[in-house]
Amino acid sequence: MPTIGLDDEAVLYLSERDWRLAHLIARVGPLAYRSDGTCFEALAHSIIEQMLTMKAGAAIQARLTDKCGGTLTPESVGALDPDEIKACGMSRTKARSLHALADYALSHDLDELAALPDEDVRSALTALPGIGKWTADMYLLFYLGREDILPVEDAAVRQVFAWLYHAPMTDRDVVAAICDVWHPYCSTAIRYMYRALNTGLLKLGDSREVLGY
Repeated sequence: MPTIGLDDEAVLYLSERDWRLAHLIARVGPLAYRSDGTCFEALAHSIIEQMLTMKAGAAIQARLTDKCGGTLTPESVGALDPDEIKACGMSRTKARSLHALADYALSHDLDELAALPDEDVRSALTALPGIGKWTADMYLLFYLGREDILPVEDAAVRQVFAWLYHAPMTDRDVVAAICDVWHPYCSTAIRYMYRALNTGLLKLGDSREVLGY
């Protein structure tokens, strides 16, 4: 399982340039993560989880996986009609998007996306119905492990950002002043933000008290 250590180049780089983020990284500590499954599963997961909590998305994906005989593949999902997919607990739009992804994957090698630059991956994926920039960014960040992905439109990231910096991520000047210093390691900053939210740090109170800055 890959681990981001406190002495990793990305962590040192970010900590030197952003003292608030440095406090967050120190509190979370080394960050272990994993990327399981196939390219198709990763994209299907991102489609399912759009606008949902991790818990709700996982429950829907589990039902769909069960309906597909235990494995999400282009063949197993493509064999279902959109109504059967929808019955697993998702919207009709998502069901159609998953079916379209399965059809596309049956005639294209999704693994070839790994050889493309970030923007070309986004272009290829967002050409498919139901896949927008957020879904493409989740794939780039969590499946391909690209280093400089910044999903500023992500609700979870915005929540942590507001807690940590006491400023909205919707303010372009704020994003320019803070996030610009993260390049070319935005992905590491984002991973730590997700981990802070998932481990309940935000529920402990004001970031200045929780992190001691």
